[in-house]
Amino acid sequence: MLVSAGNPDIRQAVKEDSGTLKKLQLLVPGLRGYRRSEDIRIADELLRNQVADKLDLARSNLDSLRKQMVNNNDFTNLTALGGVMSQIQQLAGEVRHSQQGYSGLAASISITQEVLNRLYEYDYAFVDSAVQLLNSTMPSSFVYDPNAPNNVQNLITRLQSAVSDIKQKWSVRLENVEQILQK
Repeated sequence: MLVSAGNPDIRQAVKEDSGTLKKLQLLVPGLRGYRRSEDIRIADELLRNQVADKLDLARSNLDSLRKQMVNNNDFTNLTALGGVMSQIQQLAGEVRHSQQGYSGLAASISITQEVLNRLYEYDYAFVDSAVQLLNSTMPSSFVYDPNAPNNVQNLITRLQSAVSDIKQKWSVRLENVEQILQK
């Protein structure tokens, strides 16, 4: 359902046309009322904290892998793995502690259904990429074999790509929120 320019209450349209919103809610527990309430800044903080938590968990999973590697005297990929872990930790801190992007949106800025849907798309892409990274670091997704260091190299390559993807989606999300705030 598209909202007409004369309809100031977009919450009903969001409720009726919430395909991406429902996907986002499935990925991040606790977002049932995401952006429906008047306080968009709190919803933004919740979203960012949930993503940062997922990134922290992914880094923790990689720390377990690093310990397995050290215990097996496999030092060939420690530097590369440490670099990925550092990138994930830095990104988690940036996401968690960045300025709240939606500040002021509920006040004097008019948000159309189209703009709101774009924000949902950016949020979904951002959260989904973090979930994918976390899933790729889960012990059930990767079994360390000390006799096959190439497996770790392949994982590191995939993780570097996943971190780059999250950073790009985070950047796009921030740019678009800033564009809305500048209008």
